[in-house]
Amino acid sequence: MVRDLLHRAAFENKGETQVRVMAQRQDAIGREAVAWLEEQKALREAEAAKLRDAREEETLQLARQANDIAERSAASAEKSMKAARISIAIAVISALIAGASLILT
Repeated sequence: MVRDLLHRAAFENKGETQVRVMAQRQDAIGREAVAWLEEQKALREAEAAKLRDAREEETLQLARQANDIAERSAASAEKSMKAARISIAIAVISALIAGASLILT
């Protein structure tokens, strides 16, 4: 929440370090300095929250992409396993036919 502070421009020009010193005063300027410092802290926290949310969204996006890749890999592995089973069946049938032809000759 941004307050209407009389000395805002001066605080912004001086920077937080000097305003922290001013905040020690027991007059109106000191109270305004404290209020300005609280605003700066709130702004930093809001910005940090935005960055954190952006990182979380990026992490979720990467997780979704990883899941998509994993699903495609699993489907491909299933197809490969099916082809391997067919190859084994063909090899077994070929071996049986070869064995039968040896027995019959």
